[in-house]
Amino acid sequence: MPIDQSTPPAAGTSRRTFLVRSALGGALAAAGVAAPTAGLLPFGGPISFAGAQDDDLIIDADYAGFAIPLELAAVQAYEKVLATTPAVLDDDATAYARAFQSHHQSVATTLATLLAEGADTPSADEDVAAQISATGDAAAIAGSLASLEDSLAATHLAVIPQLRDAITAKLAAQIAGIESQQATVLGLAAGTALEALTPAEAPTEAAIEYAAPAEADATDEATTTEAGADTTTTEAN
Repeated sequence: MPIDQSTPPAAGTSRRTFLVRSALGGALAAAGVAAPTAGLLPFGGPISFAGAQDDDLIIDADYAGFAIPLELAAVQAYEKVLATTPAVLDDDATAYARAFQSHHQSVATTLATLLAEGADTPSADEDVAAQISATGDAAAIAGSLASLEDSLAATHLAVIPQLRDAITAKLAAQIAGIESQQATVLGLAAGTALEALTPAEAPTEAAIEYAAPAEADATDEATTTEAGADTTTTEAN
């Protein structure tokens, strides 16, 4: 695992202080370096495993299979923006966009180590990637990317109480921390008020609902079968 279990917890600080310091201090220029988890709590629900049975918790491979397509979708979204000609972003914004894109690729690569042996690496979630438009001015694009970062950060944060492995939960918290910072930087670039970007509690309303990869495959297969049955019936009539 890429996470050091011996790392002591950082001193407590408010989420607002954490995000503002990171965003305004330019700490994200080296995106991909694990961010401290302090300041992420409290969020929209307590992180607690009380009453949860091991069989009900998410194993590493399923978390990876769920999250990797989302991270790769973010990579594609940034590439769409960066490839726009003529360029809409200035040099500084482009540098941040490349750093944030690199972070998402690094997360996907790290999570791939949690997949079951021999499993294929999932592809990008095209629906998520398609939500980002490369049209409009720099502020509009920054706002769109900020919404994506907010959603991904909330997704990793919301899944933490469901993870079976405590070290993987720490990894999810670190990912959420970095992506929350990235959302703050982009939100400021879009002209969003600082207060709106740094609520007292980390929200999870924008989180993408967890679905185990196996469940998603089963749903797709069932849908295909039903469609085929309908077609057969129509032809028979």
